[in-house]
Amino acid sequence: MSRYYTAYLFAGSLLLLATTAHAQTTFQVGPRVGLNLTNCHFTGLYSTTPSAVRPGFEAGLTGSVAVGHWALQPAVLFTQKGYTTHGSGITIDWPITYDEDVRYQYLIAPVNVAYTQHKNGQGVQVFGGGYVGVLVGGHYSGENHYFMTYQPDSPSRDVAYSGKIIGGGNAADYPDRHVQQVDYGLQTGVGYRYGGLLFQAGYSLGLRNMGVDAIRSGYTYSSPTQYNRAFQASLAFLFGSRS
Repeated sequence: MSRYYTAYLFAGSLLLLATTAHAQTTFQVGPRVGLNLTNCHFTGLYSTTPSAVRPGFEAGLTGSVAVGHWALQPAVLFTQKGYTTHGSGITIDWPITYDEDVRYQYLIAPVNVAYTQHKNGQGVQVFGGGYVGVLVGGHYSGENHYFMTYQPDSPSRDVAYSGKIIGGGNAADYPDRHVQQVDYGLQTGVGYRYGGLLFQAGYSLGLRNMGVDAIRSGYTYSSPTQYNRAFQASLAFLFGSRS
C-alpha cells in the first residue's frame, strides 16, 4: 500500500509541477518611449480640414503580467496629443481663413490585453484595451487671415493669436481655451517581442467629447464636438522575474 501511495504522490507531484510550469506567470516592468501622430475629429468649426500630422512623444513606465500566450500590459505615460488645422468662414464684413496649431499634454494610464505568438511571450503579438488620460497642460497658437474685399487699398490682414489650454472651466475665459480635464478611449495594435525589447504600433480612439461650452451673460454657447485620435509607435525594455 505504501508503494502505491508513494507512486501516486510522486505522479501527483509531477503533474502539479508540470501544471505550474505550464501556467508560469511572468512579472516584468520597464521604461517606454514612443512617438505619436495625432489628430482631433471635430465638427462645427466653420469649414475645417484637420491634419493628422501633429507629431508628439510619450515616455513612462510599462509593465507585463504574462501567463503563456496572454499578457496584461498596464502603463503610466506622459504623452503629447493635438492637431493642426486650416479653416475658413465669413465674418460680418469679409471672408476669413485661419491656420492653427494645438498641443495637449496628458498623463495617461493605458491597459491592454495582448496575445503573443509563442508561449514564452516572444514573437508577434496583437493587443487591445483602453486608456484614461488626465490633461496636465497645453498650448495653442494660430493666425487669422482677413481678406478685406471692401477696402481695395488694404486687401488682406493677418492677426496672430495664442493662449493656454486648461482642463475644465468655462470656455468663455478668453484667451485661455478649455477642454474636458479627463479623456478616455479604446486602443488596438500589433507588436513584436524579442528578449526584453517590446515594439508596439497602434491606434487610439478617443470616446469622450473634449469640448467645453462657453457661458456668457447667462447664455450657453455650445462647443464643437472634438475627439482625440492618435497613431502611436513605442519601444519598451522589460525586465523582471518569474513566479
